[in-house]
Amino acid sequence: MSNRPWPPNPRDAKHRNFAVVTHYLPVTLCLMVISVLVGVLTQVGNDPGKADALYLSSQQSFETFESLRAAYQEKLEKLGFVPAGGRYERATDKEPVAVEQLRELTAMAKELRLAMERLHDPLADIKRGHVWRLATPMFLHFGFMHLIFNMMWLWQFGVVLEMRFRSLRFLGLVLAVAALSNLAQGLWHGSNFGGMSGVNYGLFGFLLLRSKLHPSPEFVMNSNTVALMLIWLVVCYTGLVGHVANTSHLVGFLVGGALGTANALQAGGWQIFKRRQQFRAAMATSADCLHRCATCGKTERSASDMDFFVSQLDHQEYCSEHLPENRS
Repeated sequence: MSNRPWPPNPRDAKHRNFAVVTHYLPVTLCLMVISVLVGVLTQVGNDPGKADALYLSSQQSFETFESLRAAYQEKLEKLGFVPAGGRYERATDKEPVAVEQLRELTAMAKELRLAMERLHDPLADIKRGHVWRLATPMFLHFGFMHLIFNMMWLWQFGVVLEMRFRSLRFLGLVLAVAALSNLAQGLWHGSNFGGMSGVNYGLFGFLLLRSKLHPSPEFVMNSNTVALMLIWLVVCYTGLVGHVANTSHLVGFLVGGALGTANALQAGGWQIFKRRQQFRAAMATSADCLHRCATCGKTERSASDMDFFVSQLDHQEYCSEHLPENRS
């Protein structure tokens, strides 16, 4: 709008507007600060135990299982059981096991079985009520470059989307993408992963589909950015860059794209699609022009490559040069 404190494209904000811009980015900035703090705490992945509560499933499950198994085996051996063909058997010449000892063995066996189930179930801790684990893997990073590039892309997309949709809606988008992409990655490859990449691809997918289905100066996607993100998505699947949470990337992109499509249609994208169809039909039959700038009078016939937009201020049609929203 004409009184907005930022330019039509937030990426064009000058340094003098930095304080104003950051005022509108609390979620983006908090995500970046938390990621950096977790990176410092875990030494960017070299000491993951300090952030065990952030993984999709506790990484201590294996250690718990091993300690319980060792205690169970030690108890069996004390009672005279010996391994035989993958199981423990008790010699016939031994006295019967006391009832109290049998109850203790049964309890230990049950605890061991539950530990094994948790070990092979990436959603075990979530089922126990740790629902925050669906989103918190996005704060875990493994290496400085992993952290730096993810923060760079988070700022690139967050600075546009959070300014336009405000903090609560933007936070909802981030959490939805994080939860679904992390869930898919955990179910497909296990719970030992982390990174903001799934969220970044979700924001990218949202912005890409939003800008395609409902063109607006506020949602301009640089063609180089689009190409780079899509190429990197494919390259990661080749395995040339090592272990990458590819499922999280792909599902994040699809979820973000679906939400971006829904937002575009809600904002009038379907009407825009129908007008495009009418425009093509009119051009093919040499009908009168369909678009005319209320300021300069140019139409699609006088400038075939010109984009036209409907102002939210007076609902008149303008070319991009004379759109009131672009003239702060």
